[in-house]
Amino acid sequence: MLRLTDSAVKEFKKIISDSDANGSGIRIFSSGGGCCGASYGLDIAEKANDGDKSLEKDGLKIFVDPAVSEELDNATIDYIDKGPRKGFSILGLPKSGCC
Repeated sequence: MLRLTDSAVKEFKKIISDSDANGSGIRIFSSGGGCCGASYGLDIAEKANDGDKSLEKDGLKIFVDPAVSEELDNATIDYIDKGPRKGFSILGLPKSGCC
């Protein structure tokens, strides 16, 4: 099952509250693939799309597109804010073997 760190949940909630978008959660989907695996997109969502896997942590709803749910099954989403690195990171993805 996909996991989220406390810092990721906190930042997602902040993004949602600062947004003008109608939404109560975050949807994770494939935004295309590169030579070394998939790229993932994040968007504010009001509800799950058909087939999405849904989970909730500390009141934050996460909707995972079925096309990426298996890849993200044992991954962890973290939010990093250290020095020049700032943003979401997905840890524990399977190795693609090409890079």
